[in-house]
Amino acid sequence: MIETMNKKIILRFRDLITEDDGTINDHQVLINRHGEVWWGWWMKQDESPPYELFKEMADEIEKNNSIKSYLFNTGLSKIYEVVITKVLVAPKHNKINTPNPETSPSYYHRGRYPAWFLIRRIDEKPFESLKFTYNSFPTRPEKKELYNEKINQEVKSLEELKGFDLTIWVVN
Repeated sequence: MIETMNKKIILRFRDLITEDDGTINDHQVLINRHGEVWWGWWMKQDESPPYELFKEMADEIEKNNSIKSYLFNTGLSKIYEVVITKVLVAPKHNKINTPNPETSPSYYHRGRYPAWFLIRRIDEKPFESLKFTYNSFPTRPEKKELYNEKINQEVKSLEELKGFDLTIWVVN
């Protein structure tokens, strides 16, 4: 399980359709207004949804009401700790609309995504205050041999993390 085994996910994003810090600001406005916000996972075309990981997350949330995870803005090299209270996953080979347009930024309303995370808190953290080791790279199972050498190794910097062409990392 995610929390029980001390695993956390890191979701990659970038302010591509907003100004710098716009993605976080848009989500924070909705948290302030509604107490929660939906975060859509923009999977890369050559990634595979990690259904088993998402199930583990949902099970852990059911057991503990929430899990801590992280968002990584690769454009600004910032990392945020988040509290996730729900995970919704599209059926295999599909994508789904926002679960609630009122509690998701408007730019999500135009698209469909493979997974959604309901977040109730977002806090920027200095990377130096965090200590991560690589656990797995679940969206790229075909590159397992390439990434295996990093398993159990320390994440030395956000720049190192950014060097992986992934949108989800699992870390301890």
